[in-house]
Amino acid sequence: MINEPPFKKILYWCPKCNVPLIDKRCSCGSEAKKLNLLIPYELRPALSADVALIKSLIEEKFGPVFLSKVLLLNKTGGADRADLVIMNGERLGWLIFDPIERKYVFDIAVEGLPFIINTVTKGIIDIYTHTDYAKAKGRIGGKRLDLLSPVPPGTYMVKYKHRFGTGIVKEDNKIKVKELVEVVPQKLPNPDWDQVIQKNRNHLKKLEHAAIREIKQHMNDRPTANVSFSGGKDSTAILQLAKKAGVKKAFFIDTGIEFPETVDFIRSKDVEIIQKGGDFWQAVERAGPPAKDNRWCCKLLKLHPLKIYLSDVGSCVTVQGNRWYESWNRASLEETSQNPANPLQLNISPIRSWRALEVYLYLWWQKLEINPLYEKGLERIGCYLCPAMLESEYETLRQLHPDYAERWDEFIDMWADKKGLPDEFLNWGLWRWRGLPPKMRVICKERGVLVNYDYSLKAGPQIKRTKKQPVVKEILPEPSGDKKTDLGYDVSAIRKDFPILGDVVYLDNAATSFSPEPVIDAIIDFEHNYRANIGRGVHRLTQISSQKYWHAHEKVATFIGGESGITVFTKNTTEGINMVAGGISWNQGDRIVTTILEHHSNLLPWRALSKKGVFVDVIGLNSSYSPDLSELKKVICPQTKLVAVTYASNVLGVVTPVKEIAEICHENGVMLLVDGAQAVPHMPVNVTDISCDFFVFSGHKMLGPTGTGVLWMKEASIEPLFLGGGMVESVTGEGFTPESGYKKYEAGTPNISGGIALGVAADYLSGIGMDAVREYEETLTNRLIERLKKIPGVTVYSPGRPEDRIGVVSFNVEGFRPHGIAQELDENADIMVRSGYHCCQPLMEYLGLKEGTVRASIGLYNTMHEIDLLIASIEEIVG
Repeated sequence: MINEPPFKKILYWCPKCNVPLIDKRCSCGSEAKKLNLLIPYELRPALSADVALIKSLIEEKFGPVFLSKVLLLNKTGGADRADLVIMNGERLGWLIFDPIERKYVFDIAVEGLPFIINTVTKGIIDIYTHTDYAKAKGRIGGKRLDLLSPVPPGTYMVKYKHRFGTGIVKEDNKIKVKELVEVVPQKLPNPDWDQVIQKNRNHLKKLEHAAIREIKQHMNDRPTANVSFSGGKDSTAILQLAKKAGVKKAFFIDTGIEFPETVDFIRSKDVEIIQKGGDFWQAVERAGPPAKDNRWCCKLLKLHPLKIYLSDVGSCVTVQGNRWYESWNRASLEETSQNPANPLQLNISPIRSWRALEVYLYLWWQKLEINPLYEKGLERIGCYLCPAMLESEYETLRQLHPDYAERWDEFIDMWADKKGLPDEFLNWGLWRWRGLPPKMRVICKERGVLVNYDYSLKAGPQIKRTKKQPVVKEILPEPSGDKKTDLGYDVSAIRKDFPILGDVVYLDNAATSFSPEPVIDAIIDFEHNYRANIGRGVHRLTQISSQKYWHAHEKVATFIGGESGITVFTKNTTEGINMVAGGISWNQGDRIVTTILEHHSNLLPWRALSKKGVFVDVIGLNSSYSPDLSELKKVICPQTKLVAVTYASNVLGVVTPVKEIAEICHENGVMLLVDGAQAVPHMPVNVTDISCDFFVFSGHKMLGPTGTGVLWMKEASIEPLFLGGGMVESVTGEGFTPESGYKKYEAGTPNISGGIALGVAADYLSGIGMDAVREYEETLTNRLIERLKKIPGVTVYSPGRPEDRIGVVSFNVEGFRPHGIAQELDENADIMVRSGYHCCQPLMEYLGLKEGTVRASIGLYNTMHEIDLLIASIEEIVG
């Protein structure tokens, strides 16, 4: 259990001036009377919307009654909002929101009766005339009495002889009398909040002086100081105090799901706005709604942007507005605390002992502008769909911004339907917890809502849900922040096609890329609507399937400028290379030239030919990590039959001069195979312009499905590696006649849906434009390399010129193993990179890298924010 700090458990009240006090003595000299507060002892003024709500509920029950100008709210425990309302230094009653019935009730307190008794015109139950009191024996207080006529359930005033009290009527038409007391009507002074401030001025000065002294004492503990500003009341007070202490900088993290009123309020201040780090709406589709006990959104939308911000700011002291009374998690908050999520930040909490009452009085005393949402009925200012928000506040959101609420309601309803959860998941706000707390478990048990052993809601096909009409709404505008780059490249729009990106930073695109929704839809379309084998029949499904599969070949050929050649679908790059290795007619003594850059897939198939007496020559690199062409020219000899070279390295990102290599090959009558696996997804490729003989690449690296790839051939110059159905035109007793074109090389039933979807991937990339992709990725790559090189202890292995590289960046951190870096990035920053040899172990030996490298590989959907987050995370690891 958390050790409870020295909470202020008592409210002081001046009986003479009739004002609340924040210390024991009023400026008038009077000694204060005391009122015991309820846990968690948080106390705040009732603002405009609160007063209007309380007044409407009381008047609905008791008629037009008098309320003082100064009302206080003491937060108490309950299923949702539960506030003790204090007036004239006494309990007036309880304001409660029922999250099940979705309505407010006000329970009057006996202590408040003297202030309203003279103006009450209804809602009084007279024991003599309305109940069968004669059956009651002894005292009336605490008894349950039968009502003589039906009365709606609720709280009522009770009259018995010359005494008054309160009672509760239940559905059984009985009233339970709480207690009866002598009530003497009272009429007290009715000061306003300006007078409250005046009477507390000296106390406020002391609070301000202590807070400023605390800030000054620690603001130089780190090289720089700033203020974390959220737009709420606490941070507004902190901003003022910090400025008076000499702190000049402040920042606000825009999560992208802030109230527009908050963003407008922030913009009116001299505060730096840190734009959102992730897309909540994309992430929530994957991660599900955040919960009080699973606040994944904070890491994505706040901690990650903060990490990037602090990486530029450096070690700093941050003044923040956290207070003990906000939650039990903050009840042990010290004067200073190290941010557990970031070693660069030391936090100061100079108002940790203030209640909301002190905060508001200070703001009003200083005549500071306050976020307008408070006056509209919100107690807590944050993201408009934060799970920590009360359901009562969510009802306020429905009034203030119905379009925002409708969008979230629609998502929660969809998620509940997807997971088989009951209507109460949305209707009661049970989405706010993964594991329901005791108070909600009790409600669920009473109402017959099933709960699992881990306190999560019971799900399953047995759940009957009430289907709602689709919400017809206008799409909300994107939150503030850069949507497009200076290149006009709309990465935000692209990322919407990749829902898997929501809550992760994926920088392992050299291993495999993600597929956009159109590619996935193409696979589903095949399976649902026309699944049939190709070229094996005449029925309509076969005809559709065959035509789409053929058309996919045409799309891919056009994408790589290979319309004049033969485009064969394979499982991957590896299979394409093996098909060439097994399809060429080799003679003993033939030679193959390759480079030390190559992936194992472009090395091992050639080495395996040693059984046929074929030799493999491997050339080295120049100072720019590019193949040494002078060595290539020397090693090529009359016995050389093939040169096999990568277009772009999957380790160093170097783009090799394939056109120059092709010229050397042609001059010597040598065939050229180009491994384009890393080039096709990231840059314009034209195989005709390269003038190679073979070109291979994988679908899964260019947004296509796994298990798809391409072998392009200038001519059908090799024998098919696989024989069987689908690749023959006719078969006789003595032999067979193969099909022409690509069919000759695709024996058996191929990956039909994968091939069709690969064509869609080619269309998708063409729609964006590979020149645009190349330029955009180059911008990200340049920043990544430049920033990495500035980190002490980091070694980057990359060509110097931007035009000589793609977005594959290998690096190492002194004192850390590559796997350790990758694991820490994953666990602490949700960043996925690759580590180790990257299937290029000979290259690692050549470079002297015994454990390989860390590799970050960029894709067309990555953002500058993600690059900055990687940099900040590496800086944090290095320390």
